[in-house]
Amino acid sequence: MASNYARLEFGLNNLLPISCMPPRKFPPDMVSSSDGSAAVPKRHRRRDNPAQFDLFEMPEATAVMLTFSGRTVDLENPDLSAFDITDIARPLAYQCRFVGNTIAFYSVAQHSVLASYLAPKGFEYDALMHDAEEAFTGDWPTPWKVRIGRAAIEEAVAPLKREIAERFGTRYPQPKEVKLADQRALATELRDLCAPHRVNWKDLPSPAVEPIQALAPEDALRSFLQRYRELRKS
Repeated sequence: MASNYARLEFGLNNLLPISCMPPRKFPPDMVSSSDGSAAVPKRHRRRDNPAQFDLFEMPEATAVMLTFSGRTVDLENPDLSAFDITDIARPLAYQCRFVGNTIAFYSVAQHSVLASYLAPKGFEYDALMHDAEEAFTGDWPTPWKVRIGRAAIEEAVAPLKREIAERFGTRYPQPKEVKLADQRALATELRDLCAPHRVNWKDLPSPAVEPIQALAPEDALRSFLQRYRELRKS
């Protein structure tokens, strides 16, 4: 037993400070994780389609999102350089807000367009793109965000948000002006699309004057793309 304690004491006394430790080396088929704490599999792209990772070579295919266009996203180290706006608009147009608990289908894409019209001048484009990461994460309802923990979700989604901001030229972090437009859109949706309810929404700003006319997915997609083109020209 004494010899074991001696070996333990020797090991503790000879530990190097983290700043003095040599950089970690990984096998050729592994790379460092985003925080440098572990080795993760290197992603291999298909030769016939450089925009897509070869999912057959992925030890854990669930770490990669496959989009409708056939492109793929590494969730830990996302690279959207080969993506275009349709990769964002199409999934948003086919996702219903409030997990489908609305009186009519109402998409995240239409919500984004509404927010862009409610945003102050100079923030319309950021408001249109404020939920762009939901093209890859889905629309998390607020009650689940609170239950799971907003901080944990924000940390997990942050790499996607940063990459989207870089690829599509939006502000990151989200400006308060965009959050206000998002909340005004929410207040309008609660008024026009949700079942009658008694909830204290006093912290929400006033809704839009005009009532919402819910659009089908393809119409919402066209509306989002049209608004995108308008704002990119300005």
